[in-house]
Amino acid sequence: MNPNAPSSDRPIVVVCGATGYLGRHVVKALHRDGWHVRALARDASRLGDAAQYCDDVFIGHPTDPSTLDGLFDGADAAFSSIGVRSFRRCPSFRDVDQAANLSLVDAAESAGVNRFVFVSVLQADELRDQSPLLDAREHVVDRLRSGPMNATIIRPTGFFNDLIAFLDMAKRGRIWLIGNDTTRINPIHGADLADVIAETLASDDITDRTVGGPDILSQADIAAAAFDAAGRPPRVTRVPSRLVHTFGRLISPINPNAGANLQMFAIMGKRNMVGDPVGTHHLTDEFQARRTSTEPAPATP
Repeated sequence: MNPNAPSSDRPIVVVCGATGYLGRHVVKALHRDGWHVRALARDASRLGDAAQYCDDVFIGHPTDPSTLDGLFDGADAAFSSIGVRSFRRCPSFRDVDQAANLSLVDAAESAGVNRFVFVSVLQADELRDQSPLLDAREHVVDRLRSGPMNATIIRPTGFFNDLIAFLDMAKRGRIWLIGNDTTRINPIHGADLADVIAETLASDDITDRTVGGPDILSQADIAAAAFDAAGRPPRVTRVPSRLVHTFGRLISPINPNAGANLQMFAIMGKRNMVGDPVGTHHLTDEFQARRTSTEPAPATP
């Protein structure tokens, strides 16, 4: 923690995952709403422009509980969205999505924190037996349910940041889709979800929230928007969900993160993932805003 951080009569909230896509938006939203924001970070430089909205920064590693001593001292509330979304082998999703978040819950509870908001995934409670990644996050939900803190679980659909992969594929000339086109999703922008989280922390209502963005889209809709932004003719290849799920299970012993992510993608390729619509940001606008972020890659043969 920054020993030079100014004292404040404002309620203190600890934001875990502050350096990530969602966490940066949460830091800004809570600062705007008058909270004293304490951000957990392994490296303060990774906060980017969100650093200006942090009242103090606690340097620690959530996978190492010994580095968390004092993180929640004097805190009124806590938030965590920490998780692994990389296909790299280490650290594993069990180390981060599950164990690290459980360590944060334990530390917050020991410090007497009253309020904890945790981000899981839409329908993860129903699908945990089909996806080890979802199961890992639901272990944290189970722990919060059994503890004394007033906990709210936020269950969003896909983030805009994740769906930029469609734009990247479109720039290369081909988009690969999982499953058929009967399913729908309403992806949500980080700023819109941050507003939901800020609203939740400001309220005494601890009811869980299932949320998505304002637009309900098919995979074909998302692909079309990506090709339009990329200025490429549409070329789509579909892969059966069952094939992706099987491949994910096969590679899990070698690369647990890649396997777990593929299994989760396969599930979401065959189910509607539509949450309560909120917000004002539209995925088509996001694609258009990012269309010139990189030069288009050579077309896929």
